[in-house]
Amino acid sequence: MLVYVLGTSNRAHTDATIANLSHIAPNWPVMLLHDYDAAALNDHLLAYDQPFFMTLPAGDLLSSSFITELSMQLAALPEHCAGIVYERGAANTLHHLSSPPLVWRTSVVRSSGRPFFLEKDELPFANYLLHDHLFHFKRKWSWQTLHSKWWQPQAKHYPKWQKAQEEWDLIRPILEAGSNTALPKAKPAPAISIVVCTYNNADYLLWAIRSVIAQSMPDWELIIMDDASSDNTQMKLASLPADPRIRTYVNNSNHGKSHCLNIALSLAEAPWLLELDADDWLPPEAIRRLLNTAETATPDTSLLYGDYYEWTEGARKQLIFGGIRKTPAEFNAEAFLAGALPIAPRCYRVETLHSIHGWMVNAPYEGRLYEDFEIIIRLSHAHRLKHLPEPLYHRRVRKSSITHQHSEKYASWMKWMKEQTVLLWGDGGDTQPMT
Repeated sequence: MLVYVLGTSNRAHTDATIANLSHIAPNWPVMLLHDYDAAALNDHLLAYDQPFFMTLPAGDLLSSSFITELSMQLAALPEHCAGIVYERGAANTLHHLSSPPLVWRTSVVRSSGRPFFLEKDELPFANYLLHDHLFHFKRKWSWQTLHSKWWQPQAKHYPKWQKAQEEWDLIRPILEAGSNTALPKAKPAPAISIVVCTYNNADYLLWAIRSVIAQSMPDWELIIMDDASSDNTQMKLASLPADPRIRTYVNNSNHGKSHCLNIALSLAEAPWLLELDADDWLPPEAIRRLLNTAETATPDTSLLYGDYYEWTEGARKQLIFGGIRKTPAEFNAEAFLAGALPIAPRCYRVETLHSIHGWMVNAPYEGRLYEDFEIIIRLSHAHRLKHLPEPLYHRRVRKSSITHQHSEKYASWMKWMKEQTVLLWGDGGDTQPMT
C-alpha cells in the first residue's frame, strides 16, 4: 500500500515516520507531501493503480501489529465503504483538527473527478484537505471509523498566530454544508441577488462561490461579473457545477467595480442585492439571517449590514484569523469617512438602488475605488440603514488588493466626498440611527 506522509515541514517528525514505516512495512512505498500539497497528491494519484492508499501525518508512528490489524480490516471492508478513519478525538475538539490517518479506496477518490483533492484556490485552508473529503464522500459512501492501540499520534503543535479552534469552528460548517448541498434542477424565484465582481481573482473566486452554494437558504441567485480578467478566471468559472442559480458575465474591457455593479443591478431579479467581494466569503447562515431581517424592515430601510470576521493573508497566503470586527450600530457619515471603516456585509434594497441610479461611475477614479463608501453615504441621507449585531461575513485583508495598492488616494477621494455632501445636503455629517 502506498503511504502519503503529509505535513512534512517538520524534518524530525518526517524522519521518524519514514524510519518507522521502513521498519514495519518495508514493502510499502512512501511519498512525502509538504504541507498538504493537494496538487502533488492529485498528480501522483493519476498513475496509481492499487485498490487502497493511506494518508499519514508526519510524526505519527505505527506498530507492526497495526499492519496485521489493517490487513484483516481491509479484507472485511464492505464495498460501500470509502475507507477507514482512525479517530484522534471528538469532532468538535482541538485534538480532532490534526488530520487522522486515513485509508482511502482509490476508486472512490477517482469517482470525485479531477482534481481528486481540492487545491488551494478551492480550499484556502490546506490543513482541512482530508476533512473536506471525508464530508464530501459521506453523501454517497460510508466510512468505517476505528480506534487502534497500535497507532501513536504525534502531538500537534500550532503556530502562535493560528487560533486553531476558532478557525475550525468557522470553517467546518462551510465544509459540511458545501459537501451535502444538492443542486436544484431549476432556478427558484430568488429572494436575494448575490453579486461578485472580479478582476484577476482566480485564486480566490472559487472559495467565495462555494460559500454561496453552502448557504442554508437556497433561494438565491449569484451574478458573477468578470471585468475582463487576464488571468485564468474563465477557466475557473468553467469548472463550476451546473447550478441554474449562477450566471456569469464577462466585460470585453476593464471598466471598474462601479460599472460592474450597475450591470449586475440591471440583471438582478430579487428585491435585495448582496455584495460579495471575490476574495471574501459568507458563513452558511448569512443569507437566512439577512432575509429574516429584511422581512420585518421598514419600507425606508435600504441597507442591511452586520459585523464581520476578519482574516489577514500572510506572505504565503495563509489566513490568520483576527477575530470579529464590530461595525457602528449608529451611522455617522463624518466619522465613517474619517475612520475609513469597512462595512460588511452590504445588502441593499434593489428598488432604492434603482431610484438613486446605482453606483457613480463619474466619481474620482471612475468608481474603481471607495464605491462602497460613496453609495452608503448617499443612501444614509434619505434612507434607513439597519445594523444586525452579529458577524455575517468573512473579510480577507490582503496587501495585493486594489484598495491597499491605492491607499494613498483615499485622502483626496475623501475631500471630494465631503464636498459632495455639502453640495447636496448642506452638511457632511448626518447621523442615522439604526434599529
